[in-house]
Amino acid sequence: MQHLLQRKFFPFVIKPGRYIGGEPGQITKPDENLFKVALGYPDLYEIGMSNMGLRILYHIINSDNRFACERFFAPDRDAEVILRRENIPLFSLENFRPLNQFDLIGFSLAYEMVYTNILNMLNLSGIPINSSDRSEEHPLVAAGGPIVHNPEPISKFFDFFFIGEAEDNVIQLLEILNSNKQLPRRERLEQLVREIPSVYVPQFYDETTHKPLYDFVPEKIKGAKTKILKREYYSSPPIVPLIETVHDRLTIEIMRGCPRGCRFCQATSIYKPVRLRPTEEITQQIMELLPLTGYDEVSLLSLSSSDYPDITSLMVQLSHSLQRRKVALSLPSLRPDTFTPDLADAVKTTRKTGLTFAPEAGTARLREVIRKDITEDDLYDTVRLIFEKGWNLVKLYFMIGLPTETDEDIEGIVKMIRDVSFIARKVKGKNIINITISPFSPKSHTPFQWDNQPSRDEIRAKNEYIKRKTRSFNINIKLRNPELSYLEGIFGRGGRELGEVIETAYNLGCRFDGWTEYFDFSLWQKAFEQNNINPENYLKGRSFESELPWSFIELTQSAEYLIKERNRTSVILKQQHERPKQEFKPIVAQSSDDEAFGRSRKKATGRAVAIPTVNRIRVRWGRKGLTRYLSHLDNIRLFERAIRRSEIPVEYTRGFHPHLKISFGPPLQLGYTSEAEYFDLILERPFQPPMADKLNASLPDGYYIIEARPVVDKKVSLSSKLNRAVYEIGLFTDIDYNAQLTQLLSNDKIEIERMTKDDAKIVDIRPAVYKLDFQKGVGDNDSSTSKVYMELGVGNAGYARPSEIIQAAGIVAPEELPALDIHRKDLLYINDNGEQLTPMEF
Repeated sequence: MQHLLQRKFFPFVIKPGRYIGGEPGQITKPDENLFKVALGYPDLYEIGMSNMGLRILYHIINSDNRFACERFFAPDRDAEVILRRENIPLFSLENFRPLNQFDLIGFSLAYEMVYTNILNMLNLSGIPINSSDRSEEHPLVAAGGPIVHNPEPISKFFDFFFIGEAEDNVIQLLEILNSNKQLPRRERLEQLVREIPSVYVPQFYDETTHKPLYDFVPEKIKGAKTKILKREYYSSPPIVPLIETVHDRLTIEIMRGCPRGCRFCQATSIYKPVRLRPTEEITQQIMELLPLTGYDEVSLLSLSSSDYPDITSLMVQLSHSLQRRKVALSLPSLRPDTFTPDLADAVKTTRKTGLTFAPEAGTARLREVIRKDITEDDLYDTVRLIFEKGWNLVKLYFMIGLPTETDEDIEGIVKMIRDVSFIARKVKGKNIINITISPFSPKSHTPFQWDNQPSRDEIRAKNEYIKRKTRSFNINIKLRNPELSYLEGIFGRGGRELGEVIETAYNLGCRFDGWTEYFDFSLWQKAFEQNNINPENYLKGRSFESELPWSFIELTQSAEYLIKERNRTSVILKQQHERPKQEFKPIVAQSSDDEAFGRSRKKATGRAVAIPTVNRIRVRWGRKGLTRYLSHLDNIRLFERAIRRSEIPVEYTRGFHPHLKISFGPPLQLGYTSEAEYFDLILERPFQPPMADKLNASLPDGYYIIEARPVVDKKVSLSSKLNRAVYEIGLFTDIDYNAQLTQLLSNDKIEIERMTKDDAKIVDIRPAVYKLDFQKGVGDNDSSTSKVYMELGVGNAGYARPSEIIQAAGIVAPEELPALDIHRKDLLYINDNGEQLTPMEF
């Protein structure tokens, strides 16, 4: 399978690093008689590898020697085309095993608009989309995650769902399936239902009444809760992606659940009660994992990080330790009323990461209704503190269309944005406010689950009004697509009948519906029409007596409790109506001499510090195997992390954003292997040979250090001095191409078409072609393998690519060029006298 992928798939996809696996921390088990689990996320690798739940389950399953867990993700559209054209099944990253060869396929679901991706992934795997069409030869297909707390819209596609948190139950679930492996599918599912109260099997329930069809089936499914967030649930070492991901940092969960209980928030119900991890354990985990990952940022994860009881002392303690490592510390979710000066100082110790706050509503009245107990003064004081402490960016989140919202609440959002903008302008510096506004969507298992969802036209009108009223040079507003929120609301509260709509939309071509560039609302409209379903019906309010599609799922908060909470808003509204009305006073921006004159404060820039030249080292490195499919930026990121993992004494720049003092030679093109790549690195103290050994041991498989030594000359960069590159191209052929290459060298011009940013242009590459040589039958793998050797120009004086020479000589068809086996043998500097030097010699 891997050989097929190397010939037909990896060279031709836009971003092959998504599909090659091989990351540090990846667990690959031998292909023995183990129960095989494929754990997947129905979105791109960059999104899925940022999912904490997937990482936790991957580690727990692989910790048991009876089971093997491998990962898979949604292929992008370009990759899908190639998989279908070449008849390649969707595969896992660890062993490139086709998904249809696993015993169990599990999807982690966090968002409704990935449903069509699920169907596409099943289809690409050769597995029937509908569970009723699967035979005994097919794997069982399951799902878990936040959105399966209303599984009905996708129930026809899954054999079973696990409702709730799976840490305490996943091994028991796999034990049952493994011990009953020889039984028919239906009997295996029956065993699951009998022994695990959190397993839901749709086929065991009536489609219309949702009543159990068999005696062994429970009427209610109880959502599982992890009692204690055990240290062993979190992987050590974690997987470190080779490409950039959405959350490209070490993420540590510090608390699960939220003590606040906002009435619109589904996570409050799903993750109740609050469970804390001890500060000592958190600190120990961070200090243990940082040297294993090489990340330069740590994020403390929870629904409301600043509500962690010992957050300030934890941050202060961590900041002192991380400052020495030049590692930043961030909190992804904050409340303005708990963000103190001490906390601000701790966060900014190494460098200032982003700060995000969610006022949600624009008036105290509406915030009381939704149970968001913060005040305008809390927010204003916190924003002022942030800018005064040296940050220049604050992010705010608002929600529109909330129950009981009035025009005054929308005006309140406008006022709050203007006030925050004014505060930002009062503090010197280029301070920016990023605003995100999202439409309200009633979520299952919340006090607002019975409320109506505002129409698209209403949301669009409010969006435009807010944007028009808050125009300013220091305000950026991001508005969520009303059509996308419209569909989220439908599938978040819909029933089993919506499965037909999802399947129709998939057949019409819907993929990656959560991505703006791929989302096509007209296809969804057609899907509703073809199934005679009026989507507007799903957005209407419902009575407390109505049977909701998810009523059979029991969480910590009962339906009675949710009704009581929803009714409390009526009492709040009555009390608000009886209170004396507060005067509505906006903050008015006034010009001042302080604002009109004087220089803005400047950021401290990273500047090189004078150091002994003996501390500069030059490293020659190479790569082989699947690492050839990583880009130049991936290489840079990968080496920076390897350097931090090796803990060699490297020098950093000064300022708010310290970086390694490292510079790389000419980029290596994606798809090439090499034994002649270089970078310069500045150390804090003189170089010792064991440092190179430590760095080599810290690199992922496929990368290797060839040589490292001190260099004196630091006036000229590597990239600017080098002017030649030597390549070796492997060809499986019996044809002798010496004549074609000799003819090419005899030409005065070699004109090729080269794509630029805007269009294609004709370029003469003959001045950059110095030597061409063909040798037949010199390959290592097969007597028919031949080699082409090239010496080509690099750098500012002009360059040529090996693939351009091969195409100009007519050796390989254009469509086969990406799959060429190209190896960089050396990089050289040749002076005017013809003297040849490698980077290790100058």
